[in-house]
Amino acid sequence: MRKNTAGQVVAFQAVSTADGSAVTTGTPVVYYTIDGGTQGTGAGTSTHEGNGCWSYAPPQAETDGNHVVFTFALSGAVSQSVNLYPVSFDPTDSVRIGLTALPNAAAGAAGGLPTDSTGKTSFNDLNAAGVRSAVGLASADLDTQLADLPTVTEFEARTLLAAAYFDPAVDTVTAGTVNDKTGYSLATAPPTAAAVADAVWDEATSGHTTAGTYGGQIVRSANSNVEVQITGSNHIAADVHEFQADVLTSAATDATFVALVQSGLATSAALTEAKTEIDKIPRQGSTHKHRQISSDGATKSAVVTIEAST
Repeated sequence: MRKNTAGQVVAFQAVSTADGSAVTTGTPVVYYTIDGGTQGTGAGTSTHEGNGCWSYAPPQAETDGNHVVFTFALSGAVSQSVNLYPVSFDPTDSVRIGLTALPNAAAGAAGGLPTDSTGKTSFNDLNAAGVRSAVGLASADLDTQLADLPTVTEFEARTLLAAAYFDPAVDTVTAGTVNDKTGYSLATAPPTAAAVADAVWDEATSGHTTAGTYGGQIVRSANSNVEVQITGSNHIAADVHEFQADVLTSAATDATFVALVQSGLATSAALTEAKTEIDKIPRQGSTHKHRQISSDGATKSAVVTIEAST
């Protein structure tokens, strides 16, 4: 029996309880049980076919199970039960017995299961030569085909068709268009070098420092007014207004510079000696005691005051 399918028939043989003869008359009652559940009264039609053979046509619902039991009861006849196991496939289907996983075509026909070499027509006659042709192999030797694979350079050279490359002679560039080489143009002229330099030097730089390969850069105040010139010898020439306190220390000044300064100035000891000699020169308003020895050996002393006219 097919599962959950109407139009099927179950047959019973009615045998008399008195003498075992066929029971051909009466009104039988058929009961059904599905998968061991509660027994119910069948809603189908019972018909006497002849010689005590009765057929019962169950409705679809009475076949919807994996195990169905039909019990036949008729007055004066021996009751009997029939065990059935409904199946989901169609035993009457000669092509694929109702299984949708199989092709619905005769074996060996187009769309059907292959049978022998003649059945390959359902696979478009795809033989070994057809496989090589489908994948672009000229011969059966795979190593020969691999040896002729393009190199990296050849692959890169074939990335785009020649017509797809940008041609500056005929192609233009349009700002704002993405992924399209056609129709590009520059509507605004690029800034001049002077404009770029002016924008860089005029921007607010107060409080900023920048580290470079050879040390930090000198950053002017935002409101300063300075001019800096880079000479041909790659030196920066500028006016220095003042040095901050404790800038020109011995540690911050090159020894060669200090030596040159000292060579042009008197040393501390020489300055002390010069001061001693200068102090011996009479100055205005000073008083000096003068002593003189005469020819007769007498000593005469006098006090001399240097006046303004001296």
